[in-house]
Amino acid sequence: MQTRLHAKDFDGFINSDAKFRQDYNALIDFNRSLNNTLQAKKITEAERAFLISGILIALQDRAFNSEFRSHRTGKQMANALLTAIRSAFDTARLPKERRDILDLAFAFISRSAALTDDKEFFVELIDGIQANINAFRRTHKYYDIIGQFYVEFLRYANNDKGLGIVLTPPHIAELLADLAQVNRNSIVFDNCCGTAGLLIAAMNAIGKDARPDASEQKAVKVRRLLGIEFQPKIYALAVSNMILHGDGNANIFRGDCFKEAKSIASSRRPTVGLLNPPYKQKTVKTDKEELEYVLNNLDSLQQDGKCAAIVPMTCATVPSGEIATWKRAILERHTLEAVMSMPIELFHNSKTTVVTCIMVFTAQRPHPKGKKTWFGYWRDDGFIKTKHRGRIDAKGLWPDVKARWLSAYRNREIIEAVSVAREVGPTDEWCAEAYLQTDYGAITPEAVKEVVKRYVLNTAMLLHQEPQ
Repeated sequence: MQTRLHAKDFDGFINSDAKFRQDYNALIDFNRSLNNTLQAKKITEAERAFLISGILIALQDRAFNSEFRSHRTGKQMANALLTAIRSAFDTARLPKERRDILDLAFAFISRSAALTDDKEFFVELIDGIQANINAFRRTHKYYDIIGQFYVEFLRYANNDKGLGIVLTPPHIAELLADLAQVNRNSIVFDNCCGTAGLLIAAMNAIGKDARPDASEQKAVKVRRLLGIEFQPKIYALAVSNMILHGDGNANIFRGDCFKEAKSIASSRRPTVGLLNPPYKQKTVKTDKEELEYVLNNLDSLQQDGKCAAIVPMTCATVPSGEIATWKRAILERHTLEAVMSMPIELFHNSKTTVVTCIMVFTAQRPHPKGKKTWFGYWRDDGFIKTKHRGRIDAKGLWPDVKARWLSAYRNREIIEAVSVAREVGPTDEWCAEAYLQTDYGAITPEAVKEVVKRYVLNTAMLLHQEPQ
């Protein structure tokens, strides 16, 4: 683990966009180095994220943090680590069935020879996580580090799908929270929450809007964030992630959203829905359509609640079959406010090539006849692909892009080649590309040269970037 930051390196910095990019790049470099180290120690890709999250949770325990070096053996350290993790779960007051899932997910730590037989490595691992990851977390509070590390680890795995998770890029998670108008009065629900990245983005949005007094900040984390996750191991990561971010109750429910959402909706009364549903596998006939998850979320919200979902573009463009059936069901009960076409390679870091769009709805209001939906062409977020760090905001363009996008959406601006408003039904295409008019007069030799130049420069950066 060659890359090493220290807590002192973060003192005195302003939490600016440039500072975040600097810290994020250092975090990714450490992530890659850590991944190589754990690979050499024969710790599997799926176990690595649990090991990182478990250590981060344990380091919040004062006794473990101050005493872990004093244990005589790696075995004693592993047992102390598990004790600290279980103590955090006890504080969260999780039901026994959920505790059993979490205990099983972390049990491998006490059986891992890489940890129990090599105290020196174990100590170095914990010190590295303390110096690098916790330093980042102190400066950038609401960031889905566990999801980020998990996806980064899987980039190097032979089995690309791992536990089947596709991480919502953090900047898009924040964008979804903004589009859904998350504020201190929101009760946010993600019915297929994965590692809880969208709930962490919502926590950030609510926290910024909430009054700074301790009672309100605590209420944000204890009562206003709700999630459901079906896969046990990903559920364990989600709960761990929320506990790391200060959600003492970790209101993540383990189960099938099509069975659990109704009872959660009736007792918790969510007002905002955020989701990135599981993407249907064409080869699996029993897989549900993505819009089924969207409808499940919408049906769980209070009247006039907002829902923002990122889904495959096929959900917007296919005019018939099951997708049209679900589009019709949604419009019969809810209002389609806007659809934005997202960058082509948005999920590059998750090794997924699906093209996506964001849909925004108002819940429990049937789509009015004659209403025009707003469509945005949001294909360029300023991010570029790099050889070692994946798709990143290398030039610092995202803050301005985001501000421009949100302004256009909120004001329903009609901008040539960027946005348009149209009345649509279930068999129509729900995307800007279907309605925008191309201005061929704008395609000048100079414009073509500029596009080619940008392509060459980005390709050169990708191919010739020095190994870190």
